[in-house]
Amino acid sequence: MDNKIQSMTGFGSSEARGFRIEARSVNHRFLDLHFRMPAFLGPYEMNLRRIVKENFTRGRIDVKISLTSDADVTLKINHGFASKILNSLAGLQEELQLKDGPSLNHLFWFKDVVFEEEPAYRPDDLFSTFSEAVQRLADMRCREGEHLKEEILKTLGEMEGHLDRIKEFSGEFYTRAFDKMKEQIGALLKEHIDENRLIQEAALLAERADISEEIARIESHSAQMKKIIAGGATIGRKIDFLLQELLREINTIGSKNSDYKVSEVVVLMKSEVEKMKEQIQNIQ
Repeated sequence: MDNKIQSMTGFGSSEARGFRIEARSVNHRFLDLHFRMPAFLGPYEMNLRRIVKENFTRGRIDVKISLTSDADVTLKINHGFASKILNSLAGLQEELQLKDGPSLNHLFWFKDVVFEEEPAYRPDDLFSTFSEAVQRLADMRCREGEHLKEEILKTLGEMEGHLDRIKEFSGEFYTRAFDKMKEQIGALLKEHIDENRLIQEAALLAERADISEEIARIESHSAQMKKIIAGGATIGRKIDFLLQELLREINTIGSKNSDYKVSEVVVLMKSEVEKMKEQIQNIQ
């Protein structure tokens, strides 16, 4: 497969050469494969699984393989076993003095051991049809993945816009904090304020409320996300980790800075991160 981003949700099918193959995919932390197919195809399951693993790395994928009406199938009957079943049923009917004796219809109760389908097919036809279904599943996952990629980038852009607002507010916050401190101390002392001491106290306040490092890390995580998304392929877990780190930095900003303007924007930023977390859950 190429480096296209894939969703983990999709469907692909193919019907040809006597086979009907359906492949459905949903979210899963790992690659989880489940096959439903006739018993005579059992020897090919390992090779079929290999084809799936070459195309996908995550998602629960359910594969159903059945024969179509075009399949060349010969029905074989286990005559010996069928006779034993009918004779046993006849003996039971006589012993219990039942009115109706056994008939051929009763053999369908034991169809799995009495009847056997013997199809005439080429393994290459199976693998060819299977590959077509897998490719159609991959195409659908890629289309959905492209849509999710655009949604994530759009949401990331919204979050970056909110971050720019916080950067603007942070300077105002320090000014307001200084003025408020000056006003409070002046009201308490009602006399001339030591400007140098006030500056020292304000500096301590600014240091405790400094969010420049958090802003820098958010910008770094955002840049990393864009780089990973541009690289394509399997990105889900990497992006999920970065989103956790983003949320950590945003929460730190909220705890350091109590300014109401900043608090409002922090809530908006967290909302955008949560949106991205939901979106990334469906990406391989």
